[in-house]
Amino acid sequence: MDLVLPFTLGGGAFRGRLVRLHDAAADTIARHRQPEAVGRLVGEALALAAVLGSSLKFDGVITVQTSSDGPVSRLVADMTSGGEVRASVAADLDRVADLLGRVTEPTFADLAGAGYLALTVDQGENTERYQGIVKIEGRTLADTAVAYFRQSEQIDTVLMLAAEPPEAGFGWRAGGLLLQRLPRADATLAGAEEADAWETASILLGSLTARELLDPTLPATEVLHRLFHQSGLEVYAGHDVRFGCRCSRERLLAVLAGLPPDDIAHATVDGRIEVTCDFCKTHYVFPVNEIPSRSRGE
Repeated sequence: MDLVLPFTLGGGAFRGRLVRLHDAAADTIARHRQPEAVGRLVGEALALAAVLGSSLKFDGVITVQTSSDGPVSRLVADMTSGGEVRASVAADLDRVADLLGRVTEPTFADLAGAGYLALTVDQGENTERYQGIVKIEGRTLADTAVAYFRQSEQIDTVLMLAAEPPEAGFGWRAGGLLLQRLPRADATLAGAEEADAWETASILLGSLTARELLDPTLPATEVLHRLFHQSGLEVYAGHDVRFGCRCSRERLLAVLAGLPPDDIAHATVDGRIEVTCDFCKTHYVFPVNEIPSRSRGE
């Protein structure tokens, strides 16, 4: 089951979310047909978007995006407040193959290279988007996300992300476990006691393996119980997550209508324009006479 499972520790002193994506990860990664190492990054980005997007308290979208100079130059994943996730990736397959010839298990740092991670919160029309940016650092996508919370939000954060390819009859799986210590006026722990509790919880989360996090035969509640049953664990109702893309023929036609006539002319082949969605890979064909005349310069 694909879900986000919220929880608290220590009477609410620490809050967290566990994410498991089985169908959504398998559906998303299969659409992109990338090497396994790149597929893992897509799965981790999807899990990161879900673990962050599940905190939205309004109708909107949260997007995580990397832009960098490595073999994987762009990685995008987002989640809507309705629980729909999707992802896209831009990879130079020749550079990826060269890297795989030199490194057996390349890290996120190896594949992404130098660049930045952006976190964008979009609350819809008539509102300003919020965006935070941090340099890519550390070896993993989780390392960079933690750096974002440390630098931009000043929130103590521990995060694990993982993705695994099909095996033992199961498809691609992705997941994440986030734990944060947020400022609270009514905190039940204080001073050294809270610091000790945070250190203990962080160590416990660090003991979790990717196999345990992603094991389809191990209930998500059991994962949390094994880790935190002595830390005042409270688990709340989970939220379903599923793959979903917001592209449509109408949306793309509106985008084409806004392009300059020269761009339309350049993109037209045999009287039509073809567009493939970066996220779901749906292929659209638009006869040029369907595009509003102002885009064609008439």
